[in-house]
Amino acid sequence: DCPEAIQPPTCASNEQLCDDGSCQSSCDAVVNPCLCGLASSAVAAVYKACPKYGNTVTVPSYDPSIKIEQLALACAQEWGLAAANSTLEDGSGVPSWSAESAGQPISWSDCPTPQEPQLSFTEDFCIAFYAILGAELVMYLLWHMYKTVRERHAASLRQVCSQVPSSLAVNKNTADSADIGKSSVLAAEEKPGSILSSAADVAENTAPKAISSAAELPEGMLLLRGYDNSLVGMALYYLSLLSTAGWIVLLAIIVSDYYGKVKGGVAYGLLANSNTSMAVFIFVWHLGAVWMVAMLACMARLRNYFRIECPLSQAHVVQVEERQEEMVMMEGTQNRLTLLVNRIRESLVKKFDLNIVIETCAAQRLSRDDERVFIEYHCTRYVLSNADGRFQCHSFGLGNTHRALLAHRNGLTTREARDRGFYIGENFIRVAVPSFPVALLKEFLSYIYLYQMMCMWVWFYFNYYKMALVQFSVIIASAFVKVAIRLHSEHKVKSLAEHNSQCRVKRDGKWSVLSTADLVPGDVVAVEAGMEIMCDGCVLQGEVVVDESSLTGEAMPVRKLPLKMDDMAYDAQKGASKTYSVIAGTRVLQCTGSVIVSPSQSLPTLLSGKSKPKSETESESENENENEGGVDQEPETQILVTQTRTATDKGKLIKRILFPVRYSFVFDEQLRVAVLFLLAYAGLGFALSIWLMGHDMTSWLYGVFVLAQTCQPLIPASLTIGQSVAAHRLRRQNIFCIDLPRTIMAGKVQVFCFDKTGTLTKEGLEYFAVQGIQRPDADADGDSDGNRQDVGFVAEEADMSRLPNVAQVGLAACHAVTVMGDQLIGNPVDIEQFRATDWEIKQGERDSELYLDTLISPFLESIGGSDKLGRQTVHVIKRFEFVHARQSMSVAVLDQSTGHVHVYVKGSFERLKQMANARSVPADYDMMTARWAREGCYVLALAHKDLGPVDDVAAVTRMSREQIEGDCDLVSLLLFRNKLKDDTASAIMELKGGDTRTVMITGDTALTGVYIARQCGMVSPTARVILGDVDRSSAATEPQLAWRDTADDAVVNDIDQLLYSERRDIDEAEGRLGNVVSKRTPSVELAVTAAAFDHLVSTGAIRRYLTDIRIFARMTPQGKVECVQLHMERAVTAMCGDGGNDCGALRAAHVGMALSDSEASIVSPFSSSNRSIHSCVTLLREGRSGLATSIAGYKFLINYGTTMSMLEIVQFYFSVIVPQAVWIMIDSFITVGLCIAVTQAKTARKLAPSRPTARLIGAHTLASIWGQTAINYAFLYGMMGLLFRQSWFRCHEFDSRDIDTSLWWLLGDNYEAEVISLVCMFQFVNAAAVYNFGYRYRRAWITNYILAVLYAGFIAIISILVLADPNRFGCMFRINCGDPDTLVGLGYSRPSWGISSYNNPTGHNVMPTRFRWTLWGLCIANIVLCLAWEKFVVLGPVGRLAKKWWVGRRGDSKLKLKL
Repeated sequence: DCPEAIQPPTCASNEQLCDDGSCQSSCDAVVNPCLCGLASSAVAAVYKACPKYGNTVTVPSYDPSIKIEQLALACAQEWGLAAANSTLEDGSGVPSWSAESAGQPISWSDCPTPQEPQLSFTEDFCIAFYAILGAELVMYLLWHMYKTVRERHAASLRQVCSQVPSSLAVNKNTADSADIGKSSVLAAEEKPGSILSSAADVAENTAPKAISSAAELPEGMLLLRGYDNSLVGMALYYLSLLSTAGWIVLLAIIVSDYYGKVKGGVAYGLLANSNTSMAVFIFVWHLGAVWMVAMLACMARLRNYFRIECPLSQAHVVQVEERQEEMVMMEGTQNRLTLLVNRIRESLVKKFDLNIVIETCAAQRLSRDDERVFIEYHCTRYVLSNADGRFQCHSFGLGNTHRALLAHRNGLTTREARDRGFYIGENFIRVAVPSFPVALLKEFLSYIYLYQMMCMWVWFYFNYYKMALVQFSVIIASAFVKVAIRLHSEHKVKSLAEHNSQCRVKRDGKWSVLSTADLVPGDVVAVEAGMEIMCDGCVLQGEVVVDESSLTGEAMPVRKLPLKMDDMAYDAQKGASKTYSVIAGTRVLQCTGSVIVSPSQSLPTLLSGKSKPKSETESESENENENEGGVDQEPETQILVTQTRTATDKGKLIKRILFPVRYSFVFDEQLRVAVLFLLAYAGLGFALSIWLMGHDMTSWLYGVFVLAQTCQPLIPASLTIGQSVAAHRLRRQNIFCIDLPRTIMAGKVQVFCFDKTGTLTKEGLEYFAVQGIQRPDADADGDSDGNRQDVGFVAEEADMSRLPNVAQVGLAACHAVTVMGDQLIGNPVDIEQFRATDWEIKQGERDSELYLDTLISPFLESIGGSDKLGRQTVHVIKRFEFVHARQSMSVAVLDQSTGHVHVYVKGSFERLKQMANARSVPADYDMMTARWAREGCYVLALAHKDLGPVDDVAAVTRMSREQIEGDCDLVSLLLFRNKLKDDTASAIMELKGGDTRTVMITGDTALTGVYIARQCGMVSPTARVILGDVDRSSAATEPQLAWRDTADDAVVNDIDQLLYSERRDIDEAEGRLGNVVSKRTPSVELAVTAAAFDHLVSTGAIRRYLTDIRIFARMTPQGKVECVQLHMERAVTAMCGDGGNDCGALRAAHVGMALSDSEASIVSPFSSSNRSIHSCVTLLREGRSGLATSIAGYKFLINYGTTMSMLEIVQFYFSVIVPQAVWIMIDSFITVGLCIAVTQAKTARKLAPSRPTARLIGAHTLASIWGQTAINYAFLYGMMGLLFRQSWFRCHEFDSRDIDTSLWWLLGDNYEAEVISLVCMFQFVNAAAVYNFGYRYRRAWITNYILAVLYAGFIAIISILVLADPNRFGCMFRINCGDPDTLVGLGYSRPSWGISSYNNPTGHNVMPTRFRWTLWGLCIANIVLCLAWEKFVVLGPVGRLAKKWWVGRRGDSKLKLKL
């Protein structure tokens, strides 16, 4: 009874009408659709299907929610089964199919939907899951209760421990000279009183008895907890690890079930249906995420949670807790928002102890029989005292005077060494470098990887596995690279730290060959040429020349002298004691009487001594004797070991590298605020996703997509990319970096401090002349008893052979120069002085043990104008090294021809004026020295006194420094020329042009500093320089600070008014046009001496004048440190020096640059083998470029997140999803490729007159990011509006209400998804070009060839997708393509490639050509407008005008320094 429109056809003679309404030759394989899958016996009446209707029907006011009823009525009306005016309320008049219906002539074949299989959650695997989870929770609860009971008194068992070592006393029996140096340790457990209490110990003793966390302790103190193992606890610990893996396996099973890989290839074979599977996945995903977050949070404490806390003396392991705060590298950049976030963060840190570093150390014993216990924490040994059951680190005080140290010259006994070794540990720093798999596992144990992993589980589950695999590959590859780089760095540190060799040590009165790892404080070690010193020590006898360049940056070899038998104070870190000290990590170039010399590694010994270098055969023979138990011959050069391991300078450095202080830069502080903003923005996107996609479980999955792509996991990494790129470029220019974060700090440097000699000026000083002091009644040798009125200067003399004999001998002997081969070793000034005398240092054996040096004059015969008739020989019998605090050195010289002993004192002219007899000082002394200083001379003074004939020379060697140097007469001034390096002036000008203030901190005189500052352009040639110095000649009881004009020495009384007028003029110049140098170059400069600096510090006035002072003169090493630290309070400060006496300042500065020949000097974060201050300019250029690159990468990824969230919200609004190929194109190629390309921007050739911003939430950054976002939003919404106005689009809107939204890959075959895809791809690509602007710090983006090629390539590809007719490439992206038959119907040729069927009624999404060009033109307009916004608004004149308006209205808080 089919309607006439669909009457069964008339079949051919060889065909028959089948049950499906078609004619077939055989109906055996035909299924009757009217049976709805049932057997014919299961229905009341068997119907036959009518043939298919070949035409279409129109459904007015189509509503997908009632589409079945609407279609039935439309078809019934079309076929005449219902009246034309029938409504849905009237029905179609045709009953629905039912298995029980019978007698109906016709019915609709709307088979009932088969019921989905359901999961009852009582299946065996569900019960097993409940049982495992419940049992595990019960076991953890029981363990916690048991642990709580066992540890109820645990707080009283904990110990507060100081990291300051307690000094163990050493008994020295000095009654018998044969026993001098023998010592015994008073073990702490035997005699507790032998441990000297420190301030930290006092703090420890007064600490509260019950301490729950290291957060309650001051920084630097440790909290120790002892733990005992438990078999049950260990089992539960491994169970927790197994549970973590179990959650991952469970997620993998659910995802596999989604793809039908669990039960017989049937999708949802385990979890029954899609909705149940999705619900279970979301439930397990949340539980697994919470579990793994908790595991990561408790990782450091987890193992010990499953142990029982016990007394430290019974512990198998000790948990060490230390509070470690971040060091904020730049203050003054916080706004109210960052301060609020930091306060919230600090409260969270305090509440959850997030600043506590935890490490578990094994309790160890030297052997099974040894009951003494120790732990190793941060390469330092802490020993448990049997007396009080407390751990403490120790050191051995060998004495603080020369005499006390010399008392240890007989070495140790084996027992003493073993005891000390137990307390100190072996002299070997072990660096544990994990294997690659272990390092990779540790890399993945972080929140960022957990976040990425949980996002990828959602992608895998949601049939987004292709993109998940791409992301997974990128993450794995980046992790492999990071681990490989880190392991390479750790292996380098390991090779630096774990150095071990053989040396000769005096034990039990005999010399034995031992490993350097066995050295302990108090050991006496033989020094040989070529060996590397593996400990800190002092020279007991002999002399040593060492290379310290890798540790101190000192390019010249350094001479070390033996201790003297006197009570002179010894401190290896200060003053003259450095002359007697050797430090670990330095190599011996030469020493007195090298006993064993290997030609392959050491130089011939040329210092005076009795022993000669031996051949290899002799050396091997002696080695055999040593191995048998000792060597009879006493080495001529010996050192006393004072510090080992991490107590040495090298050990402290390695410890800082292994356990660095956490630094926080300005963008680290603001990144927290940025992350909070992104989370809030992503949370809004998550909520909109759920609202727009139907409030179901599918919408939750879409929401996670928005979260994952808005909060890009690569954002923290983007801030470090610029650092690594900048460091690599610096290395190519011979500038080496050992602290990567400081690279970005260099981009914000505002003040650059410079040492003078060897930094601004050439390496050495050039000898110029000697200006003698003559008295009318002086004898032939220059001695006089005249009055001061008779004393005066003679004309300067460059030829030293024409000087009086007293001056010649003094200049030839008053230095600390030695000889190594043909090379003079010593201070460069001393070397230049000695060369000018043309005297010689006698080499070989000394004539007497009392002689330190023997010097011979150059005169072989009588010289005209000279009082010498032949060669003269003198012997240096006493020498006091140069001390910065005294600014002088002295020698006692024995004249062999007369038997007289002469004393010479050399030092700064100011110091010697105070030390010398007043009658020997010319009246115009100050005027003359000032004259030479103004002319750029380095001026020293020489004083002399004659002790007369001395019978007992040894008595002179016992005289104190005050006795030696007192009552001397001035002899002459010694003048050197200090010449600028050829490129210093150009470098200083470029720094000033880059808005960087340059400051000189020198040990030289102020007037010489002024001269050099004018020469190099640091001080304007027309500027007035006012010198501040302490006037001690005033009648006032206290020294007064006096300011004098360096041009005429006139007193300046109104210095404050003068500076006020100067600042006012500079402020007014800021508003005028002109370059930054012309606007901020002052006409008044200040210079201060060290005395004036100290006076200003003591009175608290230094901060008022600090930014006005250009030259700090006569500064000691500690004074340089204080000066740099004061500048650091006001601005980001850099320091440049040669690494000699400015090591402390280089380490203290925000950015330190050591001009050192070593590849990577550890003096400072940066070192350059190119000893030019243009290295400083290069450092700032690369730092600024790196900072700008880091910020650009950050903005690019933020823009990616905002654009992606915009894309997803818009597509969710229209219930469409962009095609899968587009996702892969964006996430895999555009984002990753362009993010890398942005970092390759080349550095600007010159310093810009400003610094790039480092504020992630500053107005500049926010305007750049949100301006682009607003423009992109406007264009996307505008183009979607344009689409909906097209006549060809009307009635072709995509309506997904009757499509399962979980099948997202079916939602892209429509015009809406196509337009969204094309517009947003243009926007993603363009962001890279926009954020690569920054020509002031980086070159034009077109010179970034990688970016230019990728940018042009991506724009071309997307343009082809927009404009081209259907083609293979476009069909791969499902853009401008369709079903083959549909494309033929549209007039295109039939595709020769396969195309999956389109999921829309029209069968295609080919846009008209006119609209394609319109769309492409608007996208190009979007690109141009975004580029114009960044170029002309953010970086250009509009931005500058807006900033000027804001500053005019609210004031400028930015620090502006004089240039």
